Amino acid sequence: MLKQRIITALILAIVIVSTILFADSSWVAVLFALVLFGATLELLALTTKPVRPLSIGIAILFAFGFWIVSHEAGIRINFYQSFAGLMIWVAISGFLLLYQFSGHWSLVKRWFHLILGCLALWICVHALVFVHRHFDQGGWILLYLLTLVWVADVGAYFSGRRFGKHKLAPGISPGKTWEGVFGGLVCNLVWMLIVYQLSHGWGLELWQFIFIGLVTSAMSVAGDLYQSILKREAGVKDSGKLLPGHGGVLDRIDSVIAAAPVYVSGLYLVGAV
Repeated sequence: MLKQRIITALILAIVIVSTILFADSSWVAVLFALVLFGATLELLALTTKPVRPLSIGIAILFAFGFWIVSHEAGIRINFYQSFAGLMIWVAISGFLLLYQFSGHWSLVKRWFHLILGCLALWICVHALVFVHRHFDQGGWILLYLLTLVWVADVGAYFSGRRFGKHKLAPGISPGKTWEGVFGGLVCNLVWMLIVYQLSHGWGLELWQFIFIGLVTSAMSVAGDLYQSILKREAGVKDSGKLLPGHGGVLDRIDSVIAAAPVYVSGLYLVGAV
């Protein structure tokens, strides 16, 4: 299992990093259209559970629609989308505090969370492509955005195992602790300082760079917890089986879905866009 997990991670890292750093934005849009297809397929399975052929058809149309529209989305559209995404994740954070497991969501609730999830996915992939296309060093900035999530996850895992005592959300994900979240933020703070020294913050002041990074890192936790709720209500351990050793696409990008619009909103707020 570990060997399979490592091989899958290496393949994903090579494909994602090389596409982001060396490919044109049109190819980055193709990459995230494929990600959107897989994530939508899994979201359908976690919520309304239509028959497989219908799920595939819906996911294809959704991903193709994103690929078409992504070429036309400019600064104004991404402004509204990103801030809508920020508001969505603030609302979801409130939902996480009130959530109680039921195990038998009504069809109305399942449709609601399907639509909400699709909207969050749509906003996320648009934000990612926008960062790559808009900035002169968009590839590096996009990669940095993704590393904020990766470093937070790794830091939270090890600090949670070593120091974790106080449960973050025992009714949602019993393994997560407040110590883990704090450890992830500390690791990210160190990472931000290193990146800032290497990049000079891509024109941002140090406080702006740190503030946006910490808020993005903190909000990424909400994406992880929200997806845990969907899996818990669906009665499954992983969102899918597409990625050997890692589960599904949503298992890999749940934190990014929340982080992307928050990061882009922060760039708008400080006038970097």
